Amino acid sequence: MKKFTLFLVFAGLTISCNTSDDEGSAISEPTILGKWYIKGGTSNGGEFQNYNHDCETSRDFQEFFTNGELTFNGHNTSCELNEVELAAWILNGSILTISSSPFDPMLYEYTYIVESLTNDELILKQTVNDPEGIIVYRSTFTRN
Repeated sequence: MKKFTLFLVFAGLTISCNTSDDEGSAISEPTILGKWYIKGGTSNGGEFQNYNHDCETSRDFQEFFTNGELTFNGHNTSCELNEVELAAWILNGSILTISSSPFDPMLYEYTYIVESLTNDELILKQTVNDPEGIIVYRSTFTRN
């Protein structure tokens, strides 16, 4: 749960989020399916920060499945898969919603704009209303 929580923080996920952007163009659901390795991201257009993988040979990743499930898979410094967290996902146009699984005691729901989706790269944008102001997060994932 520690690595998953770190990923959530990294991706700019907070309990109170509010997306105010337009939906944009539709995204192909089959393109988002499969494994996406966490590359890094930005906050408010700042410098790109690489995600710190504890294992270089077995990197952390998210995997989207056709049944609407999403798993976060985290590896420890011994390169063992030590965390698998389950969530649900829905793609509506370019709006991606990720929520807790029905059995998760920590209920959450996060909304993202899919800014870019190719066979090799996924960029998610989230706008968050924070007590310090509006924060825009962009998270980048790759297939390799």
